[in-house]
Amino acid sequence: MAVVALRLPPFVPPVIGVPGEADVPALIALINTLVAEHSQLFIHPVDPVSGVATLRAHLAAIAGNGAEAVLVARDGAELVGLITGTRGSHPARFGTVDIGLGVLRTHRDRGIGFALLAALECWARGVGCHRLQLHVVVGNTPAIALYRKAGFDIEGMLKATAMVDGHPLDELQMAKLLEPVA
Repeated sequence: MAVVALRLPPFVPPVIGVPGEADVPALIALINTLVAEHSQLFIHPVDPVSGVATLRAHLAAIAGNGAEAVLVARDGAELVGLITGTRGSHPARFGTVDIGLGVLRTHRDRGIGFALLAALECWARGVGCHRLQLHVVVGNTPAIALYRKAGFDIEGMLKATAMVDGHPLDELQMAKLLEPVA
C-alpha cells in the first residue's frame, strides 16, 4: 500500500487587535452576523447606517481608558471574532472584568476564541485586574470546553437568566483568577 503525502496549508494564527475607525462597518457586520447565527452571545444588532457614528464614538471613548476593551480577530482582511471586557464600575469591583466573546460559526475550532481570550487576559493584567468572569449557556458545550482550556472554573449555575423563543436558559458562572505576574 502506497503512502500518499498530503500538503496541508500552513496554520496561520489569527491576528488579534484593537478595531480602528475604518473597521467600524466590518465590526457592525460581524456583530450582526453573530446575532443572526443565534450564537448565544446575547448582544443587540447594530443598525449599519445609524450605528456607525455611535460605535465610532464608543470606540474612541474607551480607547486607552483602561475600563473597557474591544478586541477583534482577523482572517486576512475579514473580522471573524470579537471579545469585549468591561471592568466593574464600583471601586471594589474595578479589578473584575466581565467578558463577552463571539466567533463566526465558519471560523470556530481554529484557536480564534482561545487567542481572543489570551489577548484580553493580557489587557486585563496590564490594567491591574485580578479576575475574569463570564456567563455561558449550560448547553453551549464547545464554549464551556474553550473556557476550561483557557483556565476558567465553573463557580455555579444561574437559573433562567435568559428567555429565548419562550424557553428559559440556565447559565454557568465561570471565572479565572489572575495570579500576579512575577
